[in-house]
Formats: sequence, structure tokens, C-alpha cells
Amino acid sequence: MNPDIKKIIAVSAAIFILLVAYYGSYLPMRKSTVFIETMRSSSMIKTISDFESAFSVPLDYPSQIGQEELVRSMANTINGSLQNVSDPRAVSELVNYAEKYYAPLIARGRGMSFGQDVYILGMINEIAFLKTKEPKYLQAAEKYFKMGQTLGPKRPQTLYGLLDVYRMSGNIDAFKKIADQVLSQWPDDARTSNLVNQMLNSSSSESK
Repeated sequence: MNPDIKKIIAVSAAIFILLVAYYGSYLPMRKSTVFIETMRSSSMIKTISDFESAFSVPLDYPSQIGQEELVRSMANTINGSLQNVSDPRAVSELVNYAEKYYAPLIARGRGMSFGQDVYILGMINEIAFLKTKEPKYLQAAEKYFKMGQTLGPKRPQTLYGLLDVYRMSGNIDAFKKIADQVLSQWPDDARTSNLVNQMLNSSSSESK
């Protein structure tokens, strides 16, 4: 083989190996490191703007490897933070921020923990509804829980999520259907049995 061709092949191979190492190892590792640093300094975050600025750095880092895991961690942080937020505008900003980064993952419709992803979004919207009483959040929660139900029809997290949604929306028929499924899978679930009795008694009282 021509020596010049050998050199070209060798150089090309070296460049390829460097690119693989850079995009496949260095960038993902750096992305994770930045995210960990963000989590460690989260006690310094005081405002929604601070939160978005801090978490956008690792989430926007130029590597998609590990993105789903980092988005999930961010969403879990929002899930916990919403418990202490009462301002409807702040609630909206946090929900929108989570859904912004989840959007491409949800559109893809798959992933190692896709069922967990849609459940987290359902919970975020359910909490947002409890904080604001805005129906759009309850509707979004139902949408995500239904997606989770499609992925795993017997998954308890999804079933209990839908149970809460239908209880809060007053959809007795849908509530009863999910409750029947829950009790068929877990007959000793006293909480669900009590909720069914409460819903039926409430419905009977209203119809009189």
C-alpha cells in the first residue's frame, strides 16, 4: 500500500477515535459533572429565575447522552419544590420549565424509564392543580397518567394517579372503574375502599 495512503488512514483513524472519545465520553462526563455541581449548590437558589438559569446549564450542555436521566432528576426536584410554592405564576413557570425539557423525550415516546417520566409529569401537574385549582393542570395530569396506563396497565403509581384525578374532577364513573381495578389487584386496600364509599355517598347526597 502507498505510504501516503497509510498515513491518511492512520490520521483519519486517530481523528475518529478522538471524536468518539470526545462526544462519547468527555462531553457526557462533563455534562454529569456540571449537573452534580448544580445540585450541590441548589441551596443558593432563591428564585425561579435562579433555578432556570442554574439547571439550564447542564441540561443545555452539548451532549444528549444521559439527558433523560438529568431531565428526570430536574423534574423530581421541581416535584418537591412545588410543595412549597403557592404563587400561581411561579407554579406555572416551574411546570412549563419541566415540560419544556421533557417535550422531546415525550415526543420520542420511548426510553429506559419512559413510564416513570410520564408519571412524574402527571404528578407535577396534579400538584400544580392542588396549588392553583386551574383545570388545565388536572387535564394534563390525566393525560400523562393515561399514557402511563397504556405502558403499564397494572402499574400502581399510574392507577392511583388516575384515581386521584377522577376523585378531584368528580368523574364518578371513571373513578369507579379505576377503583374496581385497584381493588381487584389489591383487595385489602382500605384507603381506596374508603374513597369509593365517600364518592358514592357524596353522589347519593347530591342526587337527593
